[in-house]
Amino acid sequence: HRTLILPQLGAPGVSAHVAAQQTGFRVIYGPVRAADIPRFIQNGLKADKQMRTVTFTLKERLAVVPVELVQSWKIALGALILHAVARLFAGDIFDRSALISFLPFPGIIIIGPFFVPALLPFIPGRPFVLKGWLVGLAATIIFLAVVSFPPLASISYLLLLPPVAAYLALNFTGASTYTSLSGVKKEIRYSLPCLIFSAVAG
Repeated sequence: HRTLILPQLGAPGVSAHVAAQQTGFRVIYGPVRAADIPRFIQNGLKADKQMRTVTFTLKERLAVVPVELVQSWKIALGALILHAVARLFAGDIFDRSALISFLPFPGIIIIGPFFVPALLPFIPGRPFVLKGWLVGLAATIIFLAVVSFPPLASISYLLLLPPVAAYLALNFTGASTYTSLSGVKKEIRYSLPCLIFSAVAG
C-alpha cells in the first residue's frame, strides 16, 4: 500500500513531502495514541476528535514518577555524604538528631517528582521550576512546623530544599504536553542561577 502512518505529535519533526520523495511512501498523520491505530484504519485513515485530542490525565502524569525517582538517587546519595561529613566534623554523626536532620533530603526528592505532576493543574504559575519551588517550600514549612530546629537551621532548610524540588520539577518538562524546547531553555537559563545561589547559601 506504500502508506506510512505516523503519530500526530510527530508532525513537527517530519516533513511529509520530503519523506515521500525519498522513500516513495505516502505519509499520513494518524492518531495521538498507537492504541487508536486499528480504529483509525477502520475509519478509512480518518481520525475523529477523540483520536486527535491530547490528554494529560493524573495517570499519564504519574507514569513518569518511577523514572524520576530512579534518576534522583544520586542526589540523595550526594546529600547523604555531605550531611555525614558535616555531622562527622560536628562529632554527632551517630546522634538521633543527625538522622532527623537528614530526613528532609530524601523526603524532598520523593515529594518533588511525585507531588508536582500529581498536583500540576492546581499549583500556581506556569513554569515548572516555580511549581516545584512552591511544592518544596510548602513541604519544608510543614516539616519545620512538625520538627523544631534552631532558627539558623530552619533558614538553611528553607534556602536549600525548595531549589532541590524546583530542579527535579524541571525534569518533568519533557513529559508535559504544553512545553516547548525554547521555553524550557529560557526557563533553565533564568532559574538555574537562582536555584544554585539559594542552595549554596543554604
